[in-house]
Amino acid sequence: MIHMLFLFFELPAFLFHYLIIRRLFHIKKSIAAHLILLFISSLIVAMIIFIGDWDNLPATLLLYLAGIQYACTDSRAKKLTLALMLSSIVFAGNIFVDNILESYDSFWIMAWIRILFSALLYLLVRFGGPEKDTELGDSLWYLLLFLTLAPIGTILSIVLIPTIEVWGPPWFSHLCTALIIIALFSFIGLLWAIAILSKQRKLEQQSLYTEMNRQYYESMKQQHFEVRRLKHDLSNHLHTILLLSPEEKEDYIAHLLESPGLTQRTDYCGDQTVNAVLSVKEQLMQQQDILFRPKLDIPEELPFEKADICVLFANALDNAIESCLAFPPGRRYIEIAARHRKGMLALSIKNPASVELEAGNHLPSTSKPDAKSHGFGLRSMEEIVKHYQGSLEVSAADHVFELFLYLPEPVKSLKKEKF
Repeated sequence: MIHMLFLFFELPAFLFHYLIIRRLFHIKKSIAAHLILLFISSLIVAMIIFIGDWDNLPATLLLYLAGIQYACTDSRAKKLTLALMLSSIVFAGNIFVDNILESYDSFWIMAWIRILFSALLYLLVRFGGPEKDTELGDSLWYLLLFLTLAPIGTILSIVLIPTIEVWGPPWFSHLCTALIIIALFSFIGLLWAIAILSKQRKLEQQSLYTEMNRQYYESMKQQHFEVRRLKHDLSNHLHTILLLSPEEKEDYIAHLLESPGLTQRTDYCGDQTVNAVLSVKEQLMQQQDILFRPKLDIPEELPFEKADICVLFANALDNAIESCLAFPPGRRYIEIAARHRKGMLALSIKNPASVELEAGNHLPSTSKPDAKSHGFGLRSMEEIVKHYQGSLEVSAADHVFELFLYLPEPVKSLKKEKF
């Protein structure tokens, strides 16, 4: 009964560790996954680790790693590296409490120390640790795993190598204390390094996306300019036709009628960037026998970066066009609906789908053979949506794939409307 009461008193420590896991990993959307994480959190925090005891630490470590691998959806390398690092930090704290501080001989004092230790670790991860969206690539995660082996080896050596008899001399107690403190600072430094690497990687990706967006927008702008210039020069073409012979007139007129600049629509809505993108993409759809059904309610220029709008519409339509090519011409269609009202832009694009997909906020991976060279467009869309604090979801049901996103207007533009 006393032991159960003691475990209940340590409940805040278990919850702090569970919150740490939630901040570091993506968890499966199931009750079982969260229950498993709560169980391993209570197990690792409450486990007593004595010097020379081979029973508790190895079994607890294996259960903890297995629980993280099952309940979380991140890459295997990331889960293994962070789980080993996190479990070793807790083990170091438990060793310090159960062996170095055993002279207090009070379960309640030791329980308070565990709670305080878990709370400090949570604050460290929350304000200085890596985010759950941190993706450094398997090679870099395995490099960090290799660097983690030294402090992990220190913790395992302290527990597993000595015997109970060796623990007696005072110098060994001081040595273990020093090694545990060194290991703890090593783990803290590694967590800090992961956070810095994550921020640096995000800055590099944002720079890459910004340059891609700029190039994409300039390309669309130039194509749209060519279409408008051709229409502007129509009067010159008419004067030329008057000077030609009847046979030459027919050839000249036939050539002009084949020009996309005269046949392509350019006034889908009130935003010129969206018009430029849709004008070019509709031309591609016509070449691939794809039925295009636009329905846009955008009465004026959108208050977003033009390059961002260009990439959102262009990449979404590129993905829809690519999906349509898997179907025969008679079944190819793309429906696009957009509306800008009350400080919010909503965009929906539908096209035929060959697979079922649950709704969510993760875009499917590219179907192109060279996956490493593609997929930047999808990630760029997600980055733009996150930048404007919007939302992006995809779903596929009844053979229809839908991409839906919304963007709230930037705060500055909303303020301007008040004056």
